[in-house]
Amino acid sequence: MDIKRSQHYNYTHETLPIVWHKQNEDFLKYIDKDGITFLRFWWKHLENALGVQILSSSEGLGYQFKTVTAKNKDIVKLVLLTLPKPETVGEVFYMVLVKVPESRVFLARFFLLKLPTTRVFSLELEGQNEDGTPRTGIYELTPRARNIRIKNGTEPVLDTFYKEILNVLKLER
Repeated sequence: MDIKRSQHYNYTHETLPIVWHKQNEDFLKYIDKDGITFLRFWWKHLENALGVQILSSSEGLGYQFKTVTAKNKDIVKLVLLTLPKPETVGEVFYMVLVKVPESRVFLARFFLLKLPTTRVFSLELEGQNEDGTPRTGIYELTPRARNIRIKNGTEPVLDTFYKEILNVLKLER
């Protein structure tokens, strides 16, 4: 965590991805039970326990659940997060937390590979276009805390971003 970056940045690049990748079942349980209170707990945790220096309001923080059936008939759970309006480059408009059923692949005769079951995508502010509109990028935050740019972003509208993530995941709406 970089305490010289904003609370917003650390929340979306560190806190939420780590909690989601490591404890997704508990995350789903607590967000279902406590809702926005659960999300705000982690927001405040950055200030109170970890000493982030650039504080920002959690106003605008929200979530919704989605369930999509994959082509192989697996049920994919998604949590769509709305974040407070980004103020600096690198801050996030929206996130999609993805939970797919566990799958295993046999490599050769004796090796079993367990595939990851969680993914985190974000729509990040990258700057301003010439016409003054936000320039965005779509990123994936991996379980090893890498922030990988996937492609140019969409306009900062949740439904547009959500549809683009379904395309990235090759899921039908």
